[in-house]
Amino acid sequence: TDSDGMPNDCDVDITLHSGNNLVSFYALPDTGLDVGSFFDGSSVYQVIGQGEVAYNHPTLGWTGGLESVSPEDGYWLRSNIDDDEEVNFEVQGNVFSTISYDLAEGSNLLSYPFSITQSLSDAIPANAADVTYAIVGEGIAALNIGAWVGSLADNTTGGLRGGKGYWFATTLENNEHVSFEYNTPSGDVESREAFSEFSMPATPEGFEYTQSTAQGFYFVESASFDGIEASSGDWIVAYNDNVVVGSWPWSGAYTTVPAMGYDGSEETAGYMQNGQLPTFKLLRAEDGSLNEVSMIEPSAWTDNGVAIVQLSGSTPLPGAVVLNEAYPNPFNPSTNFSFAVPQDMHVNLSVYDINGRVVAELVNE
Repeated sequence: TDSDGMPNDCDVDITLHSGNNLVSFYALPDTGLDVGSFFDGSSVYQVIGQGEVAYNHPTLGWTGGLESVSPEDGYWLRSNIDDDEEVNFEVQGNVFSTISYDLAEGSNLLSYPFSITQSLSDAIPANAADVTYAIVGEGIAALNIGAWVGSLADNTTGGLRGGKGYWFATTLENNEHVSFEYNTPSGDVESREAFSEFSMPATPEGFEYTQSTAQGFYFVESASFDGIEASSGDWIVAYNDNVVVGSWPWSGAYTTVPAMGYDGSEETAGYMQNGQLPTFKLLRAEDGSLNEVSMIEPSAWTDNGVAIVQLSGSTPLPGAVVLNEAYPNPFNPSTNFSFAVPQDMHVNLSVYDINGRVVAELVNE
């Protein structure tokens, strides 16, 4: 109404999926920001901020130290909607005037106050970038090595997006603080569309994992098995013992593999804990083989931690004839077998039905 081309009031739809959602709000009403009122009637049952939490107890109602929602903070929202479903959490309110953020030592959970997506280099001013070595979002992250690299910097999954929250990890120490304001998004339509579509990669069947509020990231500089480098279509899969805790498609140097941690929920039982070392496997697109690779210089997992690693592995010489388990199992419509022999020999690999009849001869040479 004031003809400045900017909306004074917004309807904000934030898409929530089951489990954990890392969000922030780029418009909020003037009143009703106490947690109980704000999330009343929604699928959200727990709200986690930086160092504080609120929980909707079945009999006591909302309890905990987190009392209200603020425009400058990010939040983990835990939702009880069914798996594979999404709902819109609707907020109507005022667009913020300029927000000033304060960076301190360690990790800082911040909002992003615009609806328009921006690349990290466009959004973050120099004084903040100079003291920020990593930014962590929901399942994605970026590392500052003089330029931003990683899945959060990639133009498919990356950029700072309206409705999302972000952890800023800083190099600040003791009582050092840096204040900053995000750069205002450009009015140029093409620059807005460059980071407009958000699409997390579809995880291969059998290598899914649950999004946790505790997460670390490994920026894989290189990955090879038997001297053959990873290529497009391959995946890096992270494990804690035999539990898949993260996976990401190979995208070249600094491919960012998430490794989820145990956050106290039943869904993340067996996930990473501080000080543990994840293991990695390279899933080849060419033949479906799953090959164990190791960190050349091991780096322990920490919550919101980041590390640059190189992965390498080779086929061990077997000491006996070995037929490995099928994967995935159960399967539909296909599965994979691998075998190992200690020397050159004639191999016959056949599939039998329950009555002992041969239904397929896979190898006979």
